[in-house]
Amino acid sequence: MLALLARTLVPARFAALLTRHRDAFDQPLAANLQLSADDTEASRLASAEAPRLGFSEEEQVARVGGFLRSIGLTQHFAPLVLIVGHGSDSRNNPHLAAYDCGACSGRHGGPNARVFAALANRPSIRSRLAEQGLQIPQTTYFVGAEHNTCDESYLWYDLEHLPASHQDSFAAMRRDCAQATSLHAVERCRRFASAPPAPSPAQARQHLADRCQDIAQARPELGHATVATAFIGRRTMSRRAFFDRRVFLISYDPLPDREGRILEATLLAAGPVGAGINLEYYFSTVDNEGFGCGSKVMHNLAGLFAVMQGASSDLRTGLPLQMIEIHEPMRLLVVVEQTTALLTAIYHRQPPLQELIGNGWVVLAAKHPENGDIHLFDPATGWQAWQADPADEATPRIAEVERSRDCFAGRREALPPALLRQPLEAA
Repeated sequence: MLALLARTLVPARFAALLTRHRDAFDQPLAANLQLSADDTEASRLASAEAPRLGFSEEEQVARVGGFLRSIGLTQHFAPLVLIVGHGSDSRNNPHLAAYDCGACSGRHGGPNARVFAALANRPSIRSRLAEQGLQIPQTTYFVGAEHNTCDESYLWYDLEHLPASHQDSFAAMRRDCAQATSLHAVERCRRFASAPPAPSPAQARQHLADRCQDIAQARPELGHATVATAFIGRRTMSRRAFFDRRVFLISYDPLPDREGRILEATLLAAGPVGAGINLEYYFSTVDNEGFGCGSKVMHNLAGLFAVMQGASSDLRTGLPLQMIEIHEPMRLLVVVEQTTALLTAIYHRQPPLQELIGNGWVVLAAKHPENGDIHLFDPATGWQAWQADPADEATPRIAEVERSRDCFAGRREALPPALLRQPLEAA
């Protein structure tokens, strides 16, 4: 009874107390990742029923090189490169997978980040990449981590292998991550009705920690609610701009990708994932009775694989009301930093993209990587130039503010974009 009372009244503090006592009694186990596939007959005869464990060296090189090229990280490596997956942690939540990584089939992305960092640190993999023209300096070290999107905490992997020469850089990066997540917590709290109206960063972090551990909390976090857009391009597309947490940011450098092969692979991967997340929220919002699953309050678990409404309904699919209450249903606008000619060629040779874009499930726009011109794609008529008319009163005016907090302080509703005058560190 006392434990239930503590978990209800002070959930985060009680969880922290349990963790401290558990860590005091449980000794950490040293673990080394075995990532390379062996050369046994079982590995050579692997099948779907008996899969091979690990990757061949060729697969490791292809995965590390492919990812780094896809995000444009092929030169100017920092001494420390952080690879972060994401996942969500909350209590008494049968829809936990809906808060996790969509690209990981509703699972946590941290293990993927851990494996990638370990592969990228292998000298043999770096030597093979150097033969392909991708030179990772010996002074660069990759660290894997997972960001908990519910309480803004980080889980760091394999720090026992971090070289002594990188300890100071990691400590500084860890402080930067803590500051960023604290400021992000303040921004997130404005959409929670039970959060303090103007919390300090410490108060905001405490509020999110309580939501994460509260067994009675139907809204531990809001997931991808309000998502409306995806930017595929360089950081300059969104730097010093406030988008109210409504944009997927997908790193891509258009300049070296003259034939569009990297972009094609990115669109085939990120397009269905982004569209799937967006449409999941879209249909659960426009018709929650038909495509969503109603209120969490009435849910009963069925076989630990689905929910039903009360005791008499059929199994319910889609998202619950508590996940889509603030969502504005709209098709995902994908803005790609590339030429219209290259995007047209990719569109015509990829049926999956034709299905998504041609049928209107995704809206496509192109931003020229050199002159910044924007064109909107119409499946019936092709590309149409977009140009804002400052003289038109219907054209929205974009406000300029000192920092992002000036946009959302004291406001609970969805907000329009704004430009930030201050550098990113002060925003």
